[in-house]
Amino acid sequence: MNRLTRQYSRNTSVLERVPWLMFLFLAVDFFLCQHDLQFSKKGVENFSISADDLVRAAVTNSFSRHIAFASLGLFAAFSLIRYRGDRFRLNNSLGWTMIFFLSWSLLSLAWAGDAVHSFKVLAAFGVLCLAAAAVAHRCSLREIILLTFYCSMLFLLVGVSAEVAFGTFRPFTPGYRFAGTLHPNEQGINCALLSLSAIAAADTEVRKRMLFRACALTGFAFLILTASRTAFGAAVLALAVYLVAQRSRRDTLVLGLGLGIALCLFLPVIWNVPYSSLREAALLNREDTSIESLNGRAGVWEACAPYVAGRLVTGYGFGGFWTQDRITEISARQKWGVDEGHSAYLECLLDLGLVGLAAFALALFGGVARSLALHRLSQAPTFAFSGAFLTFCAANGLLESAVLRSMELT
Repeated sequence: MNRLTRQYSRNTSVLERVPWLMFLFLAVDFFLCQHDLQFSKKGVENFSISADDLVRAAVTNSFSRHIAFASLGLFAAFSLIRYRGDRFRLNNSLGWTMIFFLSWSLLSLAWAGDAVHSFKVLAAFGVLCLAAAAVAHRCSLREIILLTFYCSMLFLLVGVSAEVAFGTFRPFTPGYRFAGTLHPNEQGINCALLSLSAIAAADTEVRKRMLFRACALTGFAFLILTASRTAFGAAVLALAVYLVAQRSRRDTLVLGLGLGIALCLFLPVIWNVPYSSLREAALLNREDTSIESLNGRAGVWEACAPYVAGRLVTGYGFGGFWTQDRITEISARQKWGVDEGHSAYLECLLDLGLVGLAAFALALFGGVARSLALHRLSQAPTFAFSGAFLTFCAANGLLESAVLRSMELT
């Protein structure tokens, strides 16, 4: 086992002190950046937003969000300046790919259509990158798993409490989607990360393993309540990657045989279930659109295709495609509010062109491969979590932009 795997896998046996104060600060900071109690008041209402509201949101500055980003930047700068441990070393192609993506994103300011807006987005992106570097310096992978768990659990508890307080928590009402303090699709991501991090924490922590597993089931139950089909599918795939990586070949074979036997036993029952019931279950009880239309995404992709061809290589600048005019135009054509491409890969293609998309995909999938390779060497659950987390991001990014848009918060 090389020095790198020893360095990061040591936390599976030696449990360090958890930096609770830093966890609390980051949880509050990210809550102010991304969350909104207005979602808790909707209940079974339509969560779609009109084009006028999207345009208004694009030009409105949130004071609390600016304060949160300023404090996050100060935290990152303070942490990196005071840190006395080993510095980052770019000793592999994955690190250089990430540096290239960052450099290309910064360089895109030169050809951005709205240079002022792109600069603001890049500044926010820079703060997030510095914060990520600070967390990576100060925290082990075990602590990052716990940070993910406690933050996502806190966000879920606040969301449930808010809906209960507003009287909109009605899980048995037809058409209900759990939102909490986020859009249901984003809340689905939060619940998925809660389940994944809780399962990993049950493997890294010596105590309270049953509590972590109970929290994983809770997160999965609320994931179903969000009716976010993309997050649900990506979560199932990520959990499968983690469980297969963590279990031995014998356990994986037994698990596969067990699933096969269960399928054979229940196949006669499933065969007699009406098609409409199967379809309803596949759609997580959502009938807002047909499954063939992929929730209207195909229309958005078609509307964006001419713009992609216009700047295929360079794109329109980091965070620079969705201007007020394009939001209004594409929303009018689709007859519903659109301010994103509903695919992280399309979003990257629009912003940074083929060059940026190639770097983004190489960094993402390269991270999955490297994490799983390090897990094979060390057998540390922390690396299995990293690979599963990046797998979730890759799968969710097929039909959602949150993976990339979360780096463009302003």
